[in-house]
Amino acid sequence: MDGMLALLGYLAPLSLAVVALLAALNLLRSVELVFQVGRAVSIGAFGLMLTLGIVVLTTGPQVSPLIGIGEVGLSLRLDALSVMMSWLVTLLGALLIQFSRNYLDGDPRQKLFFIRLYLTVSAVLLMVMAGNLWQLVAAWIAMSLALHELLVFYPDRPRAIRAAVKKFTIARVGDVALISAAVLLAQTFGTTDLGQLGDATSAALASGAIPAGAATAAILIVIAAALKSAMFPFHGWLLEVMETPTPVSALLHAGLLNAGIFLVVRFGELVFLSTPAVILLIVLGGFTALFASSSMITQSSVKVSLAYSSAAHMGFMLMLCGFGAHTVAIMHLIAHSCYKAHAFLASGSIIEYVRNTGAQKLDKAPNPLALLANMAVAVAMFVAVATAIGIDITKRPGETAMITIFMAAVAYLLVKGTTGKAPMYVIVRTMGMAALVTLAFFALEVAAEALLGGAVAVYPALSMPVMVAMIAAVVIFVAVMAFSTFLPALVNLPAWRAFYVHLKHGFYANALFDRVLDAFRLAR
Repeated sequence: MDGMLALLGYLAPLSLAVVALLAALNLLRSVELVFQVGRAVSIGAFGLMLTLGIVVLTTGPQVSPLIGIGEVGLSLRLDALSVMMSWLVTLLGALLIQFSRNYLDGDPRQKLFFIRLYLTVSAVLLMVMAGNLWQLVAAWIAMSLALHELLVFYPDRPRAIRAAVKKFTIARVGDVALISAAVLLAQTFGTTDLGQLGDATSAALASGAIPAGAATAAILIVIAAALKSAMFPFHGWLLEVMETPTPVSALLHAGLLNAGIFLVVRFGELVFLSTPAVILLIVLGGFTALFASSSMITQSSVKVSLAYSSAAHMGFMLMLCGFGAHTVAIMHLIAHSCYKAHAFLASGSIIEYVRNTGAQKLDKAPNPLALLANMAVAVAMFVAVATAIGIDITKRPGETAMITIFMAAVAYLLVKGTTGKAPMYVIVRTMGMAALVTLAFFALEVAAEALLGGAVAVYPALSMPVMVAMIAAVVIFVAVMAFSTFLPALVNLPAWRAFYVHLKHGFYANALFDRVLDAFRLAR
């Protein structure tokens, strides 16, 4: 009975795929009909997954029987992680379908756009609900190929085509890494069921007998995730896909980039088997977060700035996975998806908004004592809130590291609102917002643990190399935030001006990557 209930989950992706097929066969003749049916199906899919999700959250995970031969086939795994991701995908899908109706109104190829959009959302749903390793791999590749068709929707835009080709090349390398990891896992553990793989890797971790194939697969999983989520230095294509339709940008930044984080969380037990894989997450994610967030503030283009923001968030979430904070990473993922979808769909009005609103700017370097005082206030806020709700912030090193970085961010918020001759109402507002941010942080952490605690990996005892990498990441994050508060005193220095130019161009990593690709094409 449980397996049959899980099979109902296939109705969500398959119904969208059927609408796309009917439209492609011209059985749904008008654009309006394709839109109306697709929107209704997407809303229905959200309702279905909401219902199944409630069942899962109250009764436990549901796994469908394998439809296939041997260990190769299709299977759904409905647990807290997959149903929450499916809620996000179906909700964003419905919103993007509605937005696309007006955005592409009058475009002679709007029907084709809807077909490609429906297929992309369908592939994403099959990926997040996959219960079998090979379904996950097939859906991962199908999702990438469907997105490529959306990225090249306007073939007369050479810059968009070039960016799509670059992304296509990087994605195929990631596909090879994921396929190789799947083969190694199937050979090592003799199963392709994701639940059984999680149990087997947990047992291997507990016993200390870690198979070489599994450790290698963990590194390959991290590589696939990093390439999917646009980690440095493979982030350049993300900055160049801005000539695609806005709904595609929203889908990409709010949805498909998240696939890398989902992959790492889904294979969390496996990744913990390999110390190099965990360190790679911390290093790649942490550096990308710092680099992209710093480059973001130098950009004059709204969409390029949003692209850097997406890369920074992806990096930060992967770093959180390296810290072992999988539940917080998923809640961050959901919040970022909602924010970024709105940001892209509303990007046309951002300039007008900024022009007509005032904001407190940190245009004066703070007194060092004031900086220390604000940091002390931030620490006091976090300790007070954690104590009040019974959270031990020193229980796990990964959580302590994560909370330290968030405390530094709140301290920066306090510095920004209290430095200089800020009026009293600004200071009061800043203090209030800092308190709300602290409360929201712990509220989300508690909610994430309650909802996802049984569906994601629990971090084991840290090895010394991972501990060193974690401490180094925290120190660097805190140092960069402290340094950024003194930028007003450095802006006129020649060295800073030169650094600013290099930062604005992303340290030319994208240009170097373009040269490598061009050389490869010429060599062929």
